[in-house]
Amino acid sequence: MKTIVCHGDSLTEGAEVDQSDTWPALAEKELNIRLVNSGISGDTTGGLLSRFYHDVIQHRPDMVIIMAGTNDLWWDLSINVILANIFSMACQAQHHNIVPVIGLPLPVHTDAAEQQNMLAPIGGFKKCVKKLSELVNDLCETAEISEVAWIDFYHAFYDQQGNVSGKYFFEDGLHPNKDGHRRLAEITTRFLRSVL
Repeated sequence: MKTIVCHGDSLTEGAEVDQSDTWPALAEKELNIRLVNSGISGDTTGGLLSRFYHDVIQHRPDMVIIMAGTNDLWWDLSINVILANIFSMACQAQHHNIVPVIGLPLPVHTDAAEQQNMLAPIGGFKKCVKKLSELVNDLCETAEISEVAWIDFYHAFYDQQGNVSGKYFFEDGLHPNKDGHRRLAEITTRFLRSVL
């Protein structure tokens, strides 16, 4: 049976939803393959890189889906640092004969997020959202140059008017709700069926 590790932060771990309702669990059920969820809430790409051997390589998976970067941007870290961390993981995966796939992180539903009593992005919401859009573009470009596959989770959370669709998020505007996880699972399932 094929094994895929989903390596990420709270968007993968499934903050505020049951584990059986997370996108890795839903895709696993749909495809009848093994998907290991190695998401940790609040983690940065540096954290993902530091635990990559333990949480990914030791499972000896066929593939790893790496989705992160939002928490880095929350702390106003450089996009180049995020890219370096993500593609370092991709290189380590390839070295161990694991196919790396880059997941483009979800957008932020700022109308909801700005209303919450939580730590705001260090550089402010406007800067964070702008850098997130830049990160998504840079991830696509770097993946193309590096011949690494990517899954577009980012644009799938926009409506036809070009606005972030609030129906997929909890009230915090950051974390996907059950519908959001179903959306992520649909995209993942479609992608994996095309490559496996």
